[in-house]
Amino acid sequence: MLLPGSFKTAYEAIIPDLEQGVEYVRSRLHAELAEFRPVVIQVRRKEAESLYAKLQKGEAASIFDVEDLIAARGVFLHTAEAQNAMTTAERVFPPIEAKNVEAGKPTDFRYQQPHLICRLPNDYLARHPNLTQLKIEVQFTTYVQHALQESTHDVIYKGQRFSWREHRLDGRLRGLLEIVDDVLANVSSVANIGDEPNYELFDARNRIIEAARESFADSSLPDDMRRFAITVEGILQAAEISPAELVEFMNRHADIAQAFSLTPVDKVLGIALRERREKLLSRSKRRLFLVTPELETVVPEAKTIPAGQRVKV
Repeated sequence: MLLPGSFKTAYEAIIPDLEQGVEYVRSRLHAELAEFRPVVIQVRRKEAESLYAKLQKGEAASIFDVEDLIAARGVFLHTAEAQNAMTTAERVFPPIEAKNVEAGKPTDFRYQQPHLICRLPNDYLARHPNLTQLKIEVQFTTYVQHALQESTHDVIYKGQRFSWREHRLDGRLRGLLEIVDDVLANVSSVANIGDEPNYELFDARNRIIEAARESFADSSLPDDMRRFAITVEGILQAAEISPAELVEFMNRHADIAQAFSLTPVDKVLGIALRERREKLLSRSKRRLFLVTPELETVVPEAKTIPAGQRVKV
């Protein structure tokens, strides 16, 4: 797109201010919205061609009346986090207007994620009065909506022609992704509709988790109990120890069960070594064991694990 020289000159004159604003908005949003675990925060200045085209529409009286001279987008896993992030941003960036915060028509599936038109914080403007006129647009959206927007924006909204089919497809996809967003935000409750079917692999691992909760203090257990169960499963299978036997052996070997220097996985390995060492090692030829000095102190049998079967730390 050809641009008049006079406009290029005017635009180039404000680039340093725009870049300064972009850096500040990016760092401030990252700091203020960290608790909501943003997937990504994008911040950019409006490019010259896009700015000139918007001015040609005749809706803005000057460059500084354009609402997205600096535009940001915060992307979050769930709708609730996006909403909370917007509330926080409104407390930091003086709002001019909040858009798309009301429920739209139930039959309307256009891109209408909530966004905030605002200015830079007053304390920052007191130190940088050259940025007083800048308006900022901050969008708040979910991961799946962001993916669709990135995939379709240039094709559908900035393409070479109007296509009913493309816009129709975009609307249908947005409707589907709105459902996906709702399901992801409530995945546990949605999954719990109806009875859990019998599935032996998961049932066996759940028995390991139950045995661990019976044998160890909650404070010592890892946050990811599924990974724990998979790790322990291999040890128990090799040693031919059932979850019920694990509880029995933990009660029998209090020195292992109560050792503060051992993790729950270390304790299971220690029990397997003490009760079924030969079977464990003979059936674990392709497995490596993480053996710590602490484990060898509490369970001397751990010293018999060959060097070739040890994880090097």
